[in-house]
Amino acid sequence: MRRITATVILLALFVACCLSSHSCANTTTPPSGGPKDTLPPVLVKVTPEAGKTGFPVTEGKITLLYNEYTVVKTASDILLSPPTRRKPIAKVKGKNIIITMQDTLKADRTYTLDLGQALADNNEGNLAPRMVYTFSTGETIDSLYFTGSVINSKTLAPVKGILVAAYADQSDSACFNTLPDAIVKSDDWGFFVLRNLRDTSYRVYAYTDADGDFKYNPDEDEVAFLDSVFTPTRAVNDSIYELHSFNMKDTVLCALREAMVTLRTFKELQSVQYLQNSGRTSEKQGFLKFSAADVQINSLEFVGIPDTAVLLQYNLTRDSIDFWINTDYRLDDSLLIRLNYMKTDSTGVLAPAEEQLALAVKLEEQLTLSQGKSSPEPDTAFVLKVSAQDETVEQLGVQLESNLPVIRIIRDSIRLWETNPKGQQSEKAFFFRQDTTDIRKYVITPVEALIKGYDYELAIPHGTFINLDKLPNQAASAKFKVPQDESLSLLSVALTGIQDRYIVELTDEKGEKVYRTYYPDSPQTLLFPYLQAGQYMIRITCDKNRNRIADTGNLLEHRQPEIVLYYESTPGNRILEIPESAEIEQTIDLKKMFP
Repeated sequence: MRRITATVILLALFVACCLSSHSCANTTTPPSGGPKDTLPPVLVKVTPEAGKTGFPVTEGKITLLYNEYTVVKTASDILLSPPTRRKPIAKVKGKNIIITMQDTLKADRTYTLDLGQALADNNEGNLAPRMVYTFSTGETIDSLYFTGSVINSKTLAPVKGILVAAYADQSDSACFNTLPDAIVKSDDWGFFVLRNLRDTSYRVYAYTDADGDFKYNPDEDEVAFLDSVFTPTRAVNDSIYELHSFNMKDTVLCALREAMVTLRTFKELQSVQYLQNSGRTSEKQGFLKFSAADVQINSLEFVGIPDTAVLLQYNLTRDSIDFWINTDYRLDDSLLIRLNYMKTDSTGVLAPAEEQLALAVKLEEQLTLSQGKSSPEPDTAFVLKVSAQDETVEQLGVQLESNLPVIRIIRDSIRLWETNPKGQQSEKAFFFRQDTTDIRKYVITPVEALIKGYDYELAIPHGTFINLDKLPNQAASAKFKVPQDESLSLLSVALTGIQDRYIVELTDEKGEKVYRTYYPDSPQTLLFPYLQAGQYMIRITCDKNRNRIADTGNLLEHRQPEIVLYYESTPGNRILEIPESAEIEQTIDLKKMFP
């Protein structure tokens, strides 16, 4: 009887174990931890309370009590405005975050402590909601604010996480040498709010602050600035929409925020001017490289060489010069140059400076002899690169490029042939010109419009061009025709209201690939033919100095970067949808687009 009772008890215990857990026999499966915690930490108490006046100027502390254990995930997100040289430090103590001021604060000054996305719960890493804590070392809280956005001057994309700084000191050197009177970082949309400001006028800048010292460093930082001083007039209160915290993924709500100002970032070109490098790449070719753009050359003398024998070419930004020397005799191993140019002196001012240069090159013949090798066979002709693309030949023509400047051209030797579908051939007239940006390049364009279904060939016989080495070109040719794919489309853009020179580019939907470029300075219609179906954008730059590039700005000269905009067919829509076999017409009023 006892044995039966014991057996019943053991069986009952086994059944109870199985009923209480599906995994009592599976020791390798851990118990479930329940649903994942997705709730952010909740702020329970702040000590002292927000809006505190009479805050201590030394060793001040702020204690944040949360409903769960919270950690400092990104300390760099904690931003004190106005900033101090030593940043506040945040430490964890239980469920408290204690923030301690390391530097002495200014008397009678309102401060904001922006926690950004610095804090998160200890277990799942859920970010604590952004909090901006305001306090004053004086008896009152300053209450003015203004909003803005920061965009990249070339891409027009919002700039995230850039430091926006306001200075009551309106001198040009303030952002280089002093700490700002107010700072904030732009959010994912490039949007910012500078809050709890004094009733005064400010100079406003934005810079990337790569070294984190709250000062603008032109060698490292991108920068943006307002053209004039800004005086805030609106007061902070809980009903202001722009002062709330926003989910950066909520496109609709974020886009509704009002930006009172827009800052466009750019990277300054080096402003300190000096001769950075020089040399000879061959016996009769060399270069001068300067540290900054738009170098001013007062005089350039190649000692012992006639001026008529020297060919010079600046690059687009005028920070370097290539030179070639056209003589029938061999040059000395050391080429002497006297250069007088405007150089930045010790006081930062441009002043005339003269340099004597002796440029040497180790000739291949000398190197060959020193190594006891036989001389290579000399070239008897040079390769003239000839290229033409069917889709762009009507606009860009046929491109010719020599590795050295050309000293003689027999233009009448060049032939442009047209062949009709019956195989009948005729010679066509063409325009011939030297490229405006490179003296080694030439462009040939047919006088008459190209005809669909016809074939074209440009033929350049041997010896048509003679280069600086007195070598003739090898025979070259290029074949092209008008594309006949019926699925290709045409975009025509009528420009009105032209008041300056512009750069008009047709790009892909990301603004990265450029398909066509025009440089109009008068009302006209631009044609963009032979387009594949797809998404495009029209990027337009106001090219005020007519150098065919989008120039950057200069802070000390108060010069903004040249304005770059994307055409919007409807407000907020930059994308042009080009279907197959279509003819799309657009009219752009540039006076309205660039008021």
